[in-house]
Amino acid sequence: MNPKQKKFLIIGGLVVLAAWFLPSYITYQRQLAYVRAQIAARQAKLAQPPLPAPPPQAATATANAPATQAPPKLDSLLGVWQGAAPLTNRGMCTMKLELRAGNAPEQFAGFPVLLCMQAPAGAMRPANPNVFLAQITPQAAIATGTPKDGSIFFHVDRIVEKGASDCEMASLTATPFGNDQLAAEWKENNCAGGQILLNRLRLR
Repeated sequence: MNPKQKKFLIIGGLVVLAAWFLPSYITYQRQLAYVRAQIAARQAKLAQPPLPAPPPQAATATANAPATQAPPKLDSLLGVWQGAAPLTNRGMCTMKLELRAGNAPEQFAGFPVLLCMQAPAGAMRPANPNVFLAQITPQAAIATGTPKDGSIFFHVDRIVEKGASDCEMASLTATPFGNDQLAAEWKENNCAGGQILLNRLRLR
């Protein structure tokens, strides 16, 4: 093989290598340029000063709100609740509480009914039925409540039924508790009051 043929083979080999690797090299350079552009754009974005926060918008009053609408967070409490618990010096007490929307905005109407009984040990049948009937007469009241700190605070407007004891309910607090329960705590004029955990009987 003469020098001219060797030179021709070398040139031909270089052409083949260029045809093989040139497209890959061009693609690599394009990808590298794209990555560099993305990095530069991100660095430029990070170097920009943060935009000032938009001014707070003034709250707009809700027009045509119904007068009997309860606060949104406590509106789900409307309905009938009931529970029972033993209380010191009162025996077994049962409370039924009905909650409704009040006659004014952010107001509730409450209708608590409380019955406490002390059953003497071994007394299967009372000697005097009238005394027994007096013991099972519940105390019933009408109350007006307002929301505060996630609870509803009621003050008793009127005692509808006094019940068998001398205890008269003066105020009542209803607080959401756990999953669909209500913690009721009441105070009385002549007694210590009490606490009962209520479960929902039905919706409003």
